[in-house]
Amino acid sequence: MKDKIRNIFIRETSSDLALIQEELKINVKDMIPDGLVEKIFRAMHTIKGSGPMFGFKHLSEVALPVEKVFKELYSRESQVSRQLIEKTSDIINLLQKALMECDAHTPNSNEERALIEYFNNVCPFNAGSDD
Repeated sequence: MKDKIRNIFIRETSSDLALIQEELKINVKDMIPDGLVEKIFRAMHTIKGSGPMFGFKHLSEVALPVEKVFKELYSRESQVSRQLIEKTSDIINLLQKALMECDAHTPNSNEERALIEYFNNVCPFNAGSDD
């Protein structure tokens, strides 16, 4: 039963990330619409909160700084830079790959550390918060 639920989590999360990725491609030259900011926040929140139940503890750690940035953007209705769009696309690719590998992925890649550091620096006032 747990494997079945885990597979549902992988399938639904992968699908959500793929849809977000498509919307990011469309909006790469424009601002991200509010609805997409909220979708990204919710997807990262789901990965952070539910991922560990299905053996994706590491993905939770990757999603946390992204969730914080998009929570802040959503609550303040802030503008989104092109660089943030590109970095979000990069981290979504990383998360999708890890989901497909069923988290055989390790947290030590330089690209991953750089992306996490980027998101931590975008929203440094949230760096210690873990809500």
